[in-house]
Amino acid sequence: IKRPGLFSFRDFRATDLQKKKWKKLVKLIPHKDPAIRAAVATALGPIKCDEAYNGIVDLIRNDDINVRKAAICALGVNGRKAGAEHIRNIMTLPINESLIPLCQENIAKIIASDER
Repeated sequence: IKRPGLFSFRDFRATDLQKKKWKKLVKLIPHKDPAIRAAVATALGPIKCDEAYNGIVDLIRNDDINVRKAAICALGVNGRKAGAEHIRNIMTLPINESLIPLCQENIAKIIASDER
């Protein structure tokens, strides 16, 4: 996603992430554009650090359904066991009824993951 004044998410490669340039992503979590927030969630998914994980957890409670979908998938990719509990918590909300299959799929990914 490219917006005026922003960097491209394609610019983030594994080496960049190791250099902690992902901190720019975390700063975009409160961005007013839901497409940006969803892209941030997706980009944070494979990053195995507390700040990235906490950012995804923040986004899973977002008002926009597409942001929540992206955050659910990101937690599945991240694989951290505690992420399953966050997904279970949002599954119980009536507003997320349509997301239940996606939630179940990503909980299964987390259970199968080798992450802590």
